[in-house]
Amino acid sequence: MQHLVRDPVHHTIALSGDERRIIDHPLFQRLRRIKQTAFLDFVFPGATHTRFSHSIGVMHMAGQIYDHVTEDFVSTYGQRALQPSQRDYFRRLLRFTALLHDVGHGPFSHSLEGVTNRGRPIHPLRRKLLEDGDIPNHWLDGKSQVLKDVWLDRPAVHEEFSVALLAKMADSDGRIGGLYAQDIAALMTEWVNPTPEFREMDRVGPSGRWSLKAALKGLVSGELDCDRMDYLLRDSLYTGVPYGQYDKDMLVQNVVWRPDPEKPTTLTIALRRKALHALEDFLMARYHMFLQLYSHKTVVGFDVVLENALAELPDFQIAPDLEEYVTWSDDWLLRKILENRASRWGAHIRDRGPLKHLFTIRPEDRKAFDKFIRPFEHSEGTTAWFPTLKTKAPKGTGKGKGKEGGDVPKLWWRHCVSYLTKGARGTFPVMIEDRRRLMPFEQLSTLFRSDFVRSTEMTHVYCLRDEERKVLPWLLENGVPESILDKPTTLIH
Repeated sequence: MQHLVRDPVHHTIALSGDERRIIDHPLFQRLRRIKQTAFLDFVFPGATHTRFSHSIGVMHMAGQIYDHVTEDFVSTYGQRALQPSQRDYFRRLLRFTALLHDVGHGPFSHSLEGVTNRGRPIHPLRRKLLEDGDIPNHWLDGKSQVLKDVWLDRPAVHEEFSVALLAKMADSDGRIGGLYAQDIAALMTEWVNPTPEFREMDRVGPSGRWSLKAALKGLVSGELDCDRMDYLLRDSLYTGVPYGQYDKDMLVQNVVWRPDPEKPTTLTIALRRKALHALEDFLMARYHMFLQLYSHKTVVGFDVVLENALAELPDFQIAPDLEEYVTWSDDWLLRKILENRASRWGAHIRDRGPLKHLFTIRPEDRKAFDKFIRPFEHSEGTTAWFPTLKTKAPKGTGKGKGKEGGDVPKLWWRHCVSYLTKGARGTFPVMIEDRRRLMPFEQLSTLFRSDFVRSTEMTHVYCLRDEERKVLPWLLENGVPESILDKPTTLIH
């Protein structure tokens, strides 16, 4: 039975019965209570949309791309290149994966992960999540280069939590909607093995010569993925800015699967040359959205406020079993923070009381600022110290005092990067089909055909709102270059 959902971005979205049942699961319904963009609505009031609606949109985009790409695939290589059973199986698997790709997000989405990165380890280590959580051992790919001690001893984040919640959602046979949860996880991450059922299906093309796994994974997370295709349009709509708009139809209708030139037994995602300019527009849309929205000084400043609030919250931890974690929401966490009467940071969030933005550091001045501020840094990105942070007082110049002997003011700084691509300098992991040959995108694009830097960097610096007048003299007294204090006119503030 088919169900229809009305969506402001994609208009009408069709759901199968199995997809409807996944959406109705409590672990998916929790995404209704988690905003997609955390504090973006403090600057753009309409940005109150949730991970719930985004996830359904990503599933819809995945289905649209899959239908077009498989139609081209059988037209190019023949009907026997993709059997009807394979076509149906991979379509369901891709849509399920797209639907569940963000199921592990917690309150305030990515902002929650910042506090662990800044010295308060509220997230369990990946090793503990695998040892004490719900992920079955037989899911793990023992040959994966990812599953090494360095990776295991880092904090788990929402990607690993998503895999753990798939295991919770699976029935007694290990399936979600009739498909193995393990195979859904294998399309989300590199460190989960697919099942024998998947490997049996994963032989497509003439004589079953090609693997489809990498091409499917690329549609979930890659340079040209359905996640980005939805969030750019959705965030653009709800914020009221035009930067995230792109030619969706031109992209969707020209994605193809072709043999990877470097891995002949593997299919890769490519784009017909007629959509070259649509891809340029798509990459620029993402770049401008990061530059203008996601790296906005006020939005980033409230990430700092949340980190400070959680640093002062006693006994706040995410247990590896995630039993309590799945009950948390944005509103719940804010209430939890406000209950801590010893902290004032919750009121900053409740009443929209931002930190004072002092200035934004140009990329060419960053080394000079880092050298200046390092002696006063207590934990990454701040001169402030909280008892809960796993850091010690800084050693070296000042030891908490400036050159003139005065106390070091509380400062925070955050480095933001707006990428044009996930690829390395001068390259893009996207191939263009031109006259039956696959060519690197940057060789054909006039706009991107050069070895220029693929990102823009900025560092926002903040202080408490009532301390600006004493912070700026302190900076100058202690030798900060005066050029850093001039607010640049080339970046949005």
